[in-house]
Amino acid sequence: MKREQAAIALLLLLLAIALWNIHHADFLTDQLEENLLRSERALSRGDRDMALTALDNALSLWQRSRGYTGVFFRHPDVDAASDAFYELQQLLLQRDAEGIEAAYERLRYHLDTLDDMEHLSWGTVF
Repeated sequence: MKREQAAIALLLLLLAIALWNIHHADFLTDQLEENLLRSERALSRGDRDMALTALDNALSLWQRSRGYTGVFFRHPDVDAASDAFYELQQLLLQRDAEGIEAAYERLRYHLDTLDDMEHLSWGTVF
């Protein structure tokens, strides 16, 4: 009987950890996307400095989360998101850069992919 109770307790612990991970992934990607949206709105108003500041805030959060993302996300997805961050940062630093809108969309796509991969679905389980 004690083995069954220990197995049930372990399963409940694993379920709690999985639910925490989903919540944390949502929270992280929501914060990143919020800063990305702030950056995009500032750029649309013509305030490139504020756009760069908002993007730098998101990039700083991304870098501080490296320990978490390196463990819980697939490495190619983390690398792709990091590359998209730095590409967008470089485009913002270049005053007359073309393709900024596409770079915002690319980064948003990678963040959405990271978030979607952590949610329970048939595709993420099997």
